[in-house]
Amino acid sequence: MKTSDLFRSAATGLIALTLGGASAVEWRSGDTVTVARSETIQDDLYVAGNDVRIDGTVNGDLFVSGRTVTITGEVRGNVSGAGETLSLSGRVSQSARFAGSTVRIQEGARIGRDLLAAGSEVVTAPGTVIGRDVAVGASQARLDGRVTRNAYVGANGIEVGGVIGGNARMAVGNTVVNPGRWMASVSPGLRFTGAGKIAGDLTLQRAGGSAGGNAEALPVGVVGGQVVYAPLEGVTVQARTGVFAGFLNTLAGVVLAGLLLLWLARPRLQVVWHRLRAAPGASLGFGTLGVIGLPVGVFLALLVLGLVAGALTLLRLGGLGVPLALFGTPVVLGGAALIAWASLLGAQGFAAYLLGSWLMHALRPQAAATPVPATLIGAVLVALLLQIPVLGALLTLGALLLSLGAFWLTLSGPPRRPAAGDLKASATD
Repeated sequence: MKTSDLFRSAATGLIALTLGGASAVEWRSGDTVTVARSETIQDDLYVAGNDVRIDGTVNGDLFVSGRTVTITGEVRGNVSGAGETLSLSGRVSQSARFAGSTVRIQEGARIGRDLLAAGSEVVTAPGTVIGRDVAVGASQARLDGRVTRNAYVGANGIEVGGVIGGNARMAVGNTVVNPGRWMASVSPGLRFTGAGKIAGDLTLQRAGGSAGGNAEALPVGVVGGQVVYAPLEGVTVQARTGVFAGFLNTLAGVVLAGLLLLWLARPRLQVVWHRLRAAPGASLGFGTLGVIGLPVGVFLALLVLGLVAGALTLLRLGGLGVPLALFGTPVVLGGAALIAWASLLGAQGFAAYLLGSWLMHALRPQAAATPVPATLIGAVLVALLLQIPVLGALLTLGALLLSLGAFWLTLSGPPRRPAAGDLKASATD
């Protein structure tokens, strides 16, 4: 059975078991996935790929992940998307939830209810309409469209060029960031451009600010209601002490994770690496779905647990229902936390194994890279990278998504022998 068929069958069975078969889903995956403009999907659609484009109509919810995600069609439900670059220029009847490096709501886009977005850069272009509220967490944010109700934004720099019809709560920074590929025009703090206006009240929190009046900081007339200033606590970044000690602690954790991974799964590590090289886009997509699926699975498990406990209580079997709810809930939550913790450590150990094997193979192409020394060398590199702010977190997240996705793809069949050109890490110490 193909991996996509296995994934589709398992997910469909879980949903049918939980919801009594009331929902149907359609799965699509690949390096490039396109829903043509003439195509209509009658079910909820789950998509994972490298480049994803939705030009058609989805008569349900859309769950999508990929390096580049472009939605120009119509989704008559909710949209949940994750990727490097996400672009929406179509219509969403319900709410849109996006997480990525760059999130752009393009001109002409319509969102019927709420927009929730997190990323380095979040933009709503002129001509966009958000039917209810906007919640944004970003390094830089620009709101040029129309927000019908309220806006909740936290960013180092916020630019308002459109109209917010209700109240706004905004938390801004006061430090200069390197814009890189981001919007160079958005400076730290809050600024209004063009016809930018907040019709209701504004609560403005600023790093290092105070609760006193600072009305002169905003142009006259851009806020229709009251302006309340408040300090933004807990955002001052101070120089870390004991950096070397932190590096040693991180190194010890990565080394232990890598050696434990070798002990438990050495025969399959090369297979996972081979699958990752063969399908990086699919690995990223399935890994993202796995990370998203964990809280969804926990919610469904708790829902089923509550339904069963409630049914037992209604049947006058409270002696079974109450203990099931009391003991089952911490078991489910504890199991989910254990899975998340183990996945995070395993991803760091896998990254150490890959980096070390790659470096040893680059230095000595003709020699077989032994797993333990390769993992130790890679652990040093990973520990050094983890000391870099932002980059360390992105490395951990990327390793987690890629390794989880590649591992899932290997479950479609028995381990295969890697090609001759792959890493030579099968030799023993």
